[in-house]
Amino acid sequence: MFPWEEPSKRNNRRKSFRPRCKECRTNKFVVPIVYGFKVSEELLEKEKLGEIKIGGISRSVDAPNWQCKNCGKEFLR
Repeated sequence: MFPWEEPSKRNNRRKSFRPRCKECRTNKFVVPIVYGFKVSEELLEKEKLGEIKIGGISRSVDAPNWQCKNCGKEFLR
């Protein structure tokens, strides 16, 4: 294996990005809002577990892409 084909150790340590809620001032309860035409069983299961929120079929320019499960506020990054 060549050095440029090896996975980077730096990227493995990185946590997924979650912005802070502007009301609660924490990112502990913030989940992404997923938009799209096809909703799979996997997405429905993740929504039941509270990992994501399904937003609908299409997304407008000013539609929110994050939701706080604690206070219910939806916001853009």
